Amino acid sequence: MNYTETFDQFASRLGPTDLALYAGAGLVVWVLFQDKLKPIIEKLKNYVTKKTEPVISDDLVSKILNPTKDKTIDIATNDKDVFFDLVLSWKQTRDLAIKSKCNKAVEVADQMFPFLNPSVCEDANK
Repeated sequence: MNYTETFDQFASRLGPTDLALYAGAGLVVWVLFQDKLKPIIEKLKNYVTKKTEPVISDDLVSKILNPTKDKTIDIATNDKDVFFDLVLSWKQTRDLAIKSKCNKAVEVADQMFPFLNPSVCEDANK
């Protein structure tokens, strides 16, 4: 063994036997000190997960999940009020489809309108 050689010289002649020896030594160290290394590994895992998880505030999540929170319509207990709320909701949906220039969505909203008649629901319940 030459103690005056550089790292490049040492690494150039590193063979499979040397790698197996180092892996075996690492395995022995791991088995002997596994209990003492667990807290360190847990701290490293926690640090990595904290650094890699996205930073999203609860306020942003609620805005994403409930974008129309300010514009919600209270469901009325009176059947006529529920019907008019339903028509209002349909009209808002249709207007948004027109504003976004999506003709297919407008057609679907128009196809839905005949079913917004209260007599259709009464017939179905009988």
